[in-house]
Amino acid sequence: MPEKSDIHEKALWYVIFTHYNAEKRVKEHINSLAKTEKYDGLIIKAEVPVQKKTVSVKGKIKQIKEKMFPGYVFVKAVMIPEVISAIRRVNGVTHFVGGGNMPEPITPAEIKRAGITDTVDEEFKAGDAVMIIDGPFENFIGKITKINGSSIKVCLSMFGREVEIDFSPEQLAKMQ
Repeated sequence: MPEKSDIHEKALWYVIFTHYNAEKRVKEHINSLAKTEKYDGLIIKAEVPVQKKTVSVKGKIKQIKEKMFPGYVFVKAVMIPEVISAIRRVNGVTHFVGGGNMPEPITPAEIKRAGITDTVDEEFKAGDAVMIIDGPFENFIGKITKINGSSIKVCLSMFGREVEIDFSPEQLAKMQ
């Protein structure tokens, strides 16, 4: 098995075509695979790019998150045969985008155009104070304890106790 430092240099972004409305389920399944010991460092993360949109529903203005590429999931991974077959076995995956039997990586320009940020390690560091800006813990302030791929563990003080909770980078804002 290659060293983890070697692996991150070979991890590239790929695009998967999914069944209708299965993007979120596929993303969650692939991200749970990434946390397993077998695929640790081989599957980095899966993303479904979304954009915020303001719409009027029954006279009320709401902000919704709309998929930028319906039917597609972006995956950062080292595409060795075991990883390819594991991703193909995920319920809802139809095929990889690209020609031939091997998945084709996408370019950094395409990643940027999709709005995917690939710099979690540079943006956040363990020990940073952060504010939760989205989700049930919105407006809570905590401290980053660990960064694991696309998941960031934050220690929050609730009811006089310290609790560690996983967040995605989009849910956090760095405190000054």
